[in-house]
Amino acid sequence: MGISTEEPKSEIVKPAGTPVRPRSKMMIAIVVVLVLVIAAVAGAWAAGLLGGGDKGEKVLVIAMSSDVEKMDPAKTSAMYGPPGMIYETLITRDLTGAFRPGLAEWWNLNTTDPDHPTFEIRLQQGVKFHDNTPFNSNAVKRIINYSSQDDSWVQYEFWAIYGCQNKTGWPDAGMWAKDAYNLVFNLTWADVALQFNLSHLYGSMMGPDALESDGLDNYGTVNHKVVGTGPFMLQEWVAGDHITLVKNKNYSWGAPWFENKGAAKIDKVIYRIITDPTARFAGFESGDIDILQQVPPNKVPTYRDNPDKYTVITGRGQGTYHVEFNCNKTPFTNPDLRRAFGYAINRTQILDVVWYGIGEEGVNYLSPIEPESTKVPAQYNYSYNVPKAIQLFEAGNYKNNDSDVWLENLTTNVELTLHLWTTTKGEDIAMSQILKTQFEAVGVHVELTTYTETVLRDKAASSEQEAILFWYSWPRAEILDWHFGTWAAGGSNTGWYMDSVFDDYVTNWTYATTEKEFSDNATAGHIRLLTQGPWAPILFWYQIFAIHNYVKGWTVNPLGQEQVINIVDVDIHK
Repeated sequence: MGISTEEPKSEIVKPAGTPVRPRSKMMIAIVVVLVLVIAAVAGAWAAGLLGGGDKGEKVLVIAMSSDVEKMDPAKTSAMYGPPGMIYETLITRDLTGAFRPGLAEWWNLNTTDPDHPTFEIRLQQGVKFHDNTPFNSNAVKRIINYSSQDDSWVQYEFWAIYGCQNKTGWPDAGMWAKDAYNLVFNLTWADVALQFNLSHLYGSMMGPDALESDGLDNYGTVNHKVVGTGPFMLQEWVAGDHITLVKNKNYSWGAPWFENKGAAKIDKVIYRIITDPTARFAGFESGDIDILQQVPPNKVPTYRDNPDKYTVITGRGQGTYHVEFNCNKTPFTNPDLRRAFGYAINRTQILDVVWYGIGEEGVNYLSPIEPESTKVPAQYNYSYNVPKAIQLFEAGNYKNNDSDVWLENLTTNVELTLHLWTTTKGEDIAMSQILKTQFEAVGVHVELTTYTETVLRDKAASSEQEAILFWYSWPRAEILDWHFGTWAAGGSNTGWYMDSVFDDYVTNWTYATTEKEFSDNATAGHIRLLTQGPWAPILFWYQIFAIHNYVKGWTVNPLGQEQVINIVDVDIHK
């Protein structure tokens, strides 16, 4: 893979060596993609099934564009769905993004002894799982043991704990239950990521009896147990049709930022599964569906123009839309050529035409909710700058040398063509068509092809593509390692970007013992990527919801679908 000679300026600290980085045995993409939810089955409406509740029950009807793959949050893209209502986490994030108590009422990373750092947790008392198993120190140990197995999708979150198994003199291997409600994690290093890892749904406290009886492959699948501590319990799951949740009447341990600390005001939540967006919109507009999540931008004017019936809620997302280049395929092995495309994109036009002004111009690879995005010096961010794009195209060995408008290779005289692939989503197609016009305006032929999301990802993982238009969602800078780490090439690194300098920054932030150290190295690694151009950023996307005005208390967490939902505060007043 080509590496640019343009390096970060002197304010960026170079990696301090290359210590051995812990590796997971899995090569999977922990890339949480933006979820299109909200669906309803038209036939069910006619049959009167959407109400689904006894007289006097409050029933919230939501819909999903596809079924939940598994009720294990690490293995589904539908975390805005049932998992966020069934499960809870030890630590939560409130609507400002601040870390707050959850099932743990107190925690502390103790670095007093640098050779023996610990992470201490005190649990809430009186909490029970839906199957009546007590929630206590022993349960947490069993859950983390399950999540730390070699084949677990989230094993990497507990590296700092389980590295201690090779040490001697500890009271327990990795975790010590001081008593029924106090735990100590004995750490290999003072891992500042633990607080984050225990605050999002990948760290869900799933019922340990169910986990151990069903195993990694079967837990959370249809006809198997689904057990949490959350305000809702799974009542029924008919694959491809609907998922019904009923409230946990014994729930009394809501997070301190919930207004309601007791059982939910809603009696039942029904998720309807349908792939046809026309039926989804029709159900919402008729009132058979109460909430639309991740509304396509072309529907926003319809709902905003009816404020007496609907409310549109928007909020920052956790990632970008971008053009991802195959850094292993000529001519896109050249970083100057890749970077040129980033300066040829008129982001304002795309936001206005496709997204109706909802979102922000994407200038780098991390959402602006993250400090490692906003700390990047302006000279490394991308902008619409055609002269700079032309300059970089020439540095990448392409220039218009004849009487036409197209760029030619200075060695072979072959005109430059970009084969751009995208998904079949309407907004993705619309963005790709505008990009085609913009790139052609600077002399690049563009050929567009659409695939379903699954096929597109599979082809990219097999290195068949030149470039894809895609997106991601994740609220912490560590996601850069999953997209660009050499270890993940052909897995979550579908752009096949491989760079030892970037890998060294990742090693440094993995072993960071303070948030500042993590952030400094993650920012430096981010800047390194921007100088190499494996992606051309397009926009920072926003979450878009439409709700009927009779739904009260529905909010959008700025950290997105990976967070516990404050569903206990939602009510219906029809």
